[in-house]
Amino acid sequence: MSIAIVTDSTAYLDPSYIDAHQITILPLSTSFSDGTYIEGQDLTADQFYDKMAKLDEIPTTSQPSTGLIQEKLQQLAETYEEILVLTISSGISGTAQTVQTMASELSNTRVEVYDSEITCHPLAFLVEKAVTLAEQGEDMSTILAALNELKANLSAYFVVEDLNHLAKGGRLSQAGAMMGGLLKIKPLLYFKEGKIEVFEKVRTSKKAVTRITDLFEESYTNSQQNWQIAVIGPEDNEYVQSLLTYFKENHPDIPISLHYFGPVIGTHLGADAFGVTWTIQ
Repeated sequence: MSIAIVTDSTAYLDPSYIDAHQITILPLSTSFSDGTYIEGQDLTADQFYDKMAKLDEIPTTSQPSTGLIQEKLQQLAETYEEILVLTISSGISGTAQTVQTMASELSNTRVEVYDSEITCHPLAFLVEKAVTLAEQGEDMSTILAALNELKANLSAYFVVEDLNHLAKGGRLSQAGAMMGGLLKIKPLLYFKEGKIEVFEKVRTSKKAVTRITDLFEESYTNSQQNWQIAVIGPEDNEYVQSLLTYFKENHPDIPISLHYFGPVIGTHLGADAFGVTWTIQ
């Protein structure tokens, strides 16, 4: 592969996939009152949620350090002439901007920073596409065009139990969080222009599940296309199970996978968040 693929830890890629395809990961971190923990290294997702509940606090998050980014890029520049970095949305993290700054210091290596405008498994979809094309020997311009096409076909919706996590982290307005709390609604959230916005207001998580499946059916037009669906959230969550059951029963021809919100994204969404993403590869 002539192009190095880099992403950050919020893609939550399987470690075996990372190793098999030699992907470089830039880890973000979470900080509790008892210390800072590097995502994917110091705490598993389960340990993170246990700690958040035990300490009864909402941690803070940090992007990868400039020193680490510089070190990783310089190491890759010794082997590769081109590096593609796919990052968490610049609308919720400064990671993309920091990588761009560090990349400008490399004189002999082309570095493309691709702002996913999203995170979690939608970001993983994009990384997987980039890896496949790079391993097929496609050039950077072809890969970037394919990523833009995939992103245009990508949808993602999610629901949180406690809007205060998003409000405290500055990812949703305090007014929006207060509205949700007072009215006991479950806002159906999505990414719009790289930022988390309210897509619709629903009364219950059960109704949110129904609305998400309706939205998929509105998108689903051709069974011959290469669809992919990912449900994200705790496996023991009843709404996660409802979504998995729906897609398996109604679309058995489409690959469906279960994924999780790791520590950094879990900081902003809370322990019981769930969502669905789909795209045409």
